[in-house]
Amino acid sequence: MKALIVGAGPGGLSAAINLAGLGLDVTVVEKEAVPGGRMRGLTMGEYAVDTGPSIMQLPQVLEGIFRRAGKRIEDYVTLTRLPENTRLHFWDGSRLDTHWDVEKMKAELARLDPKLVPAYEEWFEFSKAKYFVAYEKFMAHPADDLGYYNPLRLLPTLKFKPWQTLYAHLDGFFHDDRVSYAFSYPSKYLGLHPTTCSSVFGVIPFLELAFGVWHVMGGFRELARGMKRCAEDLGATFRMSEPVDEVLVEQGVAKGVRLASGEVLNADLVVVNADLPYAAQRLVPEQWREGTRLSNARLGKAKYSCSTFMLYLGLDTVYRELPHHLIYLSNAARRTDRAALEDREVDLDDPPFYALNPQVTDPAGAPKGHSTMYVLVPTPNTGAPHDWKRVEAELTKKVPQWLEKVGAKDVARHIVEQRAFTAETWRDEFNVFRGAVFNLSHTWLQLGPLRPKVKSPHVKGLYWVGGGTHPGSGLLTIMESANIVGHHVAPLVGKTFASWPQVPAMGSLPTSEGMAGSRSAG
Repeated sequence: MKALIVGAGPGGLSAAINLAGLGLDVTVVEKEAVPGGRMRGLTMGEYAVDTGPSIMQLPQVLEGIFRRAGKRIEDYVTLTRLPENTRLHFWDGSRLDTHWDVEKMKAELARLDPKLVPAYEEWFEFSKAKYFVAYEKFMAHPADDLGYYNPLRLLPTLKFKPWQTLYAHLDGFFHDDRVSYAFSYPSKYLGLHPTTCSSVFGVIPFLELAFGVWHVMGGFRELARGMKRCAEDLGATFRMSEPVDEVLVEQGVAKGVRLASGEVLNADLVVVNADLPYAAQRLVPEQWREGTRLSNARLGKAKYSCSTFMLYLGLDTVYRELPHHLIYLSNAARRTDRAALEDREVDLDDPPFYALNPQVTDPAGAPKGHSTMYVLVPTPNTGAPHDWKRVEAELTKKVPQWLEKVGAKDVARHIVEQRAFTAETWRDEFNVFRGAVFNLSHTWLQLGPLRPKVKSPHVKGLYWVGGGTHPGSGLLTIMESANIVGHHVAPLVGKTFASWPQVPAMGSLPTSEGMAGSRSAG
């Protein structure tokens, strides 16, 4: 059986390993010269930086993709668990370092307020019970139909109040906005605000606090290269610098793709890893989408996440006193007016932001004694007009100054190379619809069976992977979308998709011997 995969982002690469491991004849067609999609990285003179994901959660899931295909992840990449997760600086000048080490985490909370320690212990036990139920039922499940919401199936989840907002859930335990917003900040990457996001997503901060945050040595661009090598070792073929013009559909069945060169590649099934709203409208003829969730009209009316302004820096110094991940939560993070909830405005005065400081962990990507840094500032997407040239100029000037808020002094004086991305960059250079980097928002009406499905219900043999489909955006969930493809395809070749769903046990770590060094860091 022949499989064609459009796009070599993390979803396409995961699908390639899964399907080649099942014995399919796999060809991956990628428009860029290097793999990774938004994870492919950026070179600026002597500096190399990651451009997409920077956090690995639950690496056991990635390891499972390799292992299921008969490969060892340590033969392709090296993962390391960071000694602390993230350092957060708050609007009031206080600070919190989050840790997977329970005693260190409790000590940090006690420094803010001793009453937070018993609150954390209670929340952690509650979240542990929720994790074992919610991960399998919401994140590692195909969600092909409304049976996903079958009351009997979801009965065990009701005690966790999934209808409650994430902010209300956290505030019910901590009664401290610093902790509630620190633990709920990932909702921004779901296209939501803590006060509009379901408490189901409280699993995300729990995963990091229970299992840690992991880094790929060499950067996440090295993960893309390692996954490509693994797929090739399994027999997959990669055709790089080959844009796809159309997914070929005949009588409701996917038959292959037509390349921009005019060449036709035939296949028994097609997996699309390009940005879903963009790819659906550009690659799949409208007649096969009319009246569906992927019609031009429905996609035009759907709700989308924010975009991001990115500033990538090559510096002639290393901020060794700072941790790998840094977040500044300004008072603006607590705004609940409509403009804030819907990401309508560009905050040029005091926005929250995230900064990546990788050289404290990994020397790759910079000359000795130098470092890289990337800074992410949430902005609106291109769905409404903004003067993006002005936004780029203003933020490029102000972000180095704002980095002092997370302890990086005199950054502007140390800049050797820099590159800025706006929502227009994501839209025009990465083919991200409206520049909405976290794709469709994760509202109740765009979750589970109400989100575009991995297995197309309208075109036989067509599958979607990535952040726009179920279970959602984020590297972990993108890999799970590729696992759902494996789950669907395995019976077609007379096989089972082994050891899935995979819900790692508490206290478990990746078993690969090549990660032993990272385990000792704990």
